[in-house]
Amino acid sequence: MFDQFKVASDLMKNMTPDQLSGLMKQAEASKKEIENLVRKIIDEEIRKRNLISREDAEKIFVKK
Repeated sequence: MFDQFKVASDLMKNMTPDQLSGLMKQAEASKKEIENLVRKIIDEEIRKRNLISREDAEKIFVKK
C-alpha cells in the first residue's frame, strides 16, 4: 500500500494544476458512484432480509 502511495505521489509531481484538478474531479465522481452502489446494496439487503432501516428506526423511536 505504501508503494502505491509513492507511485501516485511521483505521478502527481509531474502533473499540471489543471491535470490535478481533473484528477480530483474524477476521484470525487468515483467516490459518489461507490457511495451510491454501497447504498443500493444495503437497501437491497434490508429489503431482502426484511430488516428495518435506520431511517425507519428513527421515525419509530425518535419523536420530533
